[in-house]
Amino acid sequence: MRLTLQHIIGAVIGGAISGLFFYALGAHNGKQQAAMKAAQAVTQAIQNRAGINETIDNMDGIALCIELGGMRDQCEQLRGLAEDQP
Repeated sequence: MRLTLQHIIGAVIGGAISGLFFYALGAHNGKQQAAMKAAQAVTQAIQNRAGINETIDNMDGIALCIELGGMRDQCEQLRGLAEDQP
């Protein structure tokens, strides 16, 4: 069998088309993996936030004030302010 210019051109075109197909397939899979990792990160952030919210909800005003960097004696002054509120 003799290779002609048409055979060579056909092989090159066929290789290019299949290469583009597999490149597009790989890029699509990469995007899916990136989207999946992003979704997992969001899920983890939501779970972490739920834990943080639960911790904060269980704190009284003084503990929250101290946790946010207040000094104990300053934070204890908040107790009187909270009791004065209706």
